[in-house]
Amino acid sequence: MAIQDLTQGSVSRQLTRMTIPFFLGMSSMILGTVIETIYIGLLGAKELAAASFMFPIIMALTSISMGVGTGASSVIARAEGTGNREQVKRYVTHTVFLTTALTLFLGGAAYFLFEDLYSLIGAEGEVLVLVVDFSQVWVVGLITFTLPMVASSVLRALGIAKAPGYIMAATSGMQLVVSPIFMFGLFGVPAYGFVGSAYGFILVGIFRLVAFAFLVWRERIVLYSGATKDFLKSVRTILRIALPSMLSALIGPLSMAITIVLLAAHGDLIVAGYGIVSRIEMMVTMLLGALAASVAPFVGQNWGARKIDRIYRVLSVSHRFCLGWGLICFALLAPFGDNLVSLINDEPELVTAASWFFLIVPASFGVMGAGRVSASLFIALGKPIPPTILSVLRTTVVYIPMAILFDHLWGYVGIFAAALVANVLYGFAAYLWGRSMFSYEVKKVEPVSAVTL
Repeated sequence: MAIQDLTQGSVSRQLTRMTIPFFLGMSSMILGTVIETIYIGLLGAKELAAASFMFPIIMALTSISMGVGTGASSVIARAEGTGNREQVKRYVTHTVFLTTALTLFLGGAAYFLFEDLYSLIGAEGEVLVLVVDFSQVWVVGLITFTLPMVASSVLRALGIAKAPGYIMAATSGMQLVVSPIFMFGLFGVPAYGFVGSAYGFILVGIFRLVAFAFLVWRERIVLYSGATKDFLKSVRTILRIALPSMLSALIGPLSMAITIVLLAAHGDLIVAGYGIVSRIEMMVTMLLGALAASVAPFVGQNWGARKIDRIYRVLSVSHRFCLGWGLICFALLAPFGDNLVSLINDEPELVTAASWFFLIVPASFGVMGAGRVSASLFIALGKPIPPTILSVLRTTVVYIPMAILFDHLWGYVGIFAAALVANVLYGFAAYLWGRSMFSYEVKKVEPVSAVTL
């Protein structure tokens, strides 16, 4: 598959062509985690609680790939838009070096800190032992996750979306087969229980890494000679966007960790229920995430080529889609979400908590999605600070104080209400700031366009 020029052709068609494969790939991965949660539920409630405690820490470590991938895709898309193919190859090569170094350093440090980290967010006793044992195995295979995710971002920046999506979907399907073999001891393999899921992750990750390595090699987008030339310059350029993006990505796990700390006071079943609904939430909102991720390379290439009207068009289409999809999600999850949870675990207290979550939080999905599109606009233009500020303010100024207060007033239901308010405020703020910033940037390069956001 050749590199795609996103500066020509139908905006809607190209956006769809970029979004759908990525959505299929990522949703397959998330669906895989939901089904794996079903497997874990068969092991017991303590294992489900351990999976919930694990989630924010694991997400924090995978933010490496999110941040580096975001920074790299921004600079690569703009370089591709200007037609500087040599610079594109140099950025890709240096991105691989940077991702590898960060993964090995942070993963190695985390290996020795897991017990303290999980204790900090409320894990104790048997649950603590389970989640630490899992994480120390899982982190060994972290490089098999971060490098493919960064490679996927790089390829999408160049308009190559189908192959990465297919690889992610195929390997996610593999994990659904491999994990129960290690968890339950099938086909003569010893039963490793909860930790068996980590062994499955590593084995499938190796296949995923090899597949992406072949794809990058096939597209001829890495350097084999002069690979270290201007390395530090490239790293500084990438990190200027990647570091704020990492911070933004870390805010999500932090918010989830705070939620779990507060919910832990209400019992392991409530924590386990949150672990289930958070995975379902990720699955249904993944289309919005895929759309936002596709907007970034589209904007980057068209900004590099100064195709301003195409950027206005893609933002308009994306914002409207987010609001529509948000309404659909709320209409389905509010009345039926608890039925999905019952398929995994039918403990009455757990299902009741899930029902309250789905009655409240999905009402914010559409506005939050529009905010993520606006955040991608900032990133694509090489301006990562505004979305980082908004993410930090959402969690530290709005969500955490509200969650503590509302928890005191209304119990765990109040925590879900705080998430709703924080999501809505973030979405509106990101949209308005993004619109204002883009109009200002356009004025600097050409007369104001007649098209509006």
